Amino acid sequence: MRAILTGLVWLAVVIVVRTFLNSAFNRYERRLAESDPAVAARRRTTFGFLLRVVVALVVFIGVWSVLSIFPATSQVASAFLGSAAVLAVIAGLALSTPLGNLGSGVLLAFTQPVRLGDRITIEDFTGVVDEISLSYTALTTDEGRRIFVPNTKMVSTVIVNRSVDDPRRLVIVDVPVRLGPSLGEARRLAMEAASNVPQGDELAIYVQIGDISEKTALLHVVAYAPFSADVPHVASEIREKTVSALATANLLPA
Repeated sequence: MRAILTGLVWLAVVIVVRTFLNSAFNRYERRLAESDPAVAARRRTTFGFLLRVVVALVVFIGVWSVLSIFPATSQVASAFLGSAAVLAVIAGLALSTPLGNLGSGVLLAFTQPVRLGDRITIEDFTGVVDEISLSYTALTTDEGRRIFVPNTKMVSTVIVNRSVDDPRRLVIVDVPVRLGPSLGEARRLAMEAASNVPQGDELAIYVQIGDISEKTALLHVVAYAPFSADVPHVASEIREKTVSALATANLLPA
């Protein structure tokens, strides 16, 4: 019964701490009324991670308090903490994945190469940062997939933050065309076709020549879309318009 009551008390403490910190941060944000979204994103990133650390610490203390009620678990815990080998164990864990991710999360929260809401590219994935937890960073890709990247990977891999200087979204469509004197005409038609998609006036469009084989060349239709754009939909529209225009001009490979 004592263990149950202690557990309920600590559960209430966790809820109160989380609610109080969230409420205090929201009041702080309203009072500042920050007009710069980048500054607000930095604060949200730091607060979100610190809140998880505080809650995890309170939960750990609560669990420790409940376990210390039982003689068996209390003796085991005391013996473990009193052992000289505990330092070696902690040092080993710090270099392993769990605590390594936690330490990397602390670096992300304070150095902030990425912030909540930033659109980044890491390895083969491009998406918006939705969450930085104690062990991973969650991204939502342009295709709507949910990607979970370990925090250790976030601090040890090259990251392209597309929200720092240019928040636009990159759309690339590859279309093969016949190789010949009409290559310049194919580029012109592809440019015109891509510009005629819905909201084409909001796109910055370039057409580049890619790989060339014996009979075909690859056109890269590159478009920079607004941050709010639906990348798969824009790519589909550009592909449809471009292929249609090139087919009408008989420029597609046989």
